[in-house]
Amino acid sequence: MDVEIIVAPPVPMLRAVVSRTTVPVFSQRVDDKDEGKSTGSVIPEALKESGCAGSLLNHSESRVSLESVRELIPRMRRLGLSTCLCAESAAEVSTMAAFDAEFLAIEPPELIGTGIAVSKARPEVVTASVLAAREGGFRGMVLCGAGIVRGEDASAAMRLGAQGILVASGVVKAKDDWEGRLRELSSALLDSTQDTRDPRPTSTDGAFARNL
Repeated sequence: MDVEIIVAPPVPMLRAVVSRTTVPVFSQRVDDKDEGKSTGSVIPEALKESGCAGSLLNHSESRVSLESVRELIPRMRRLGLSTCLCAESAAEVSTMAAFDAEFLAIEPPELIGTGIAVSKARPEVVTASVLAAREGGFRGMVLCGAGIVRGEDASAAMRLGAQGILVASGVVKAKDDWEGRLRELSSALLDSTQDTRDPRPTSTDGAFARNL
């Protein structure tokens, strides 16, 4: 069993990253705008043309309307692109579950970038979100984000029912050893799934991963 990592670099870097890696690349955002009338926007067709595999959607730092979510996910799917839909609470997970994205990430905004893992500080948010996703008929993979820094944070998320992680600063700020931090997080995910056959994903805000 392996861990697949999906990176999500800043939009201006998408084509450069795609051209230099075999790792799947997601955009950090996508916009519900029409082709030909989309100045300043990042539309799904442009992501497809750039070689991206998908996009984050509704991250707490780039929120969109429910109508945009409703329109964008099937549009992305028609182009062969995947979506990681983000939610800030279990209540929002309940709403987002119906849109049937490939990934659904729970990230309380107040913990993003703090180094205080939601899986430890507010474990009830993770368990409630996983339950809300499943009760809402969500068929994709539930990711846990916000404050995930160490392998133990990832392990805690998995024990709470998450199937992977969404991280950014936990990896990017480990400037002297990005590879080491990714290996630590990946090992934690693998260790957490040794006794199950269910595929589990991991991710970094700018990256995701699933066990294969």
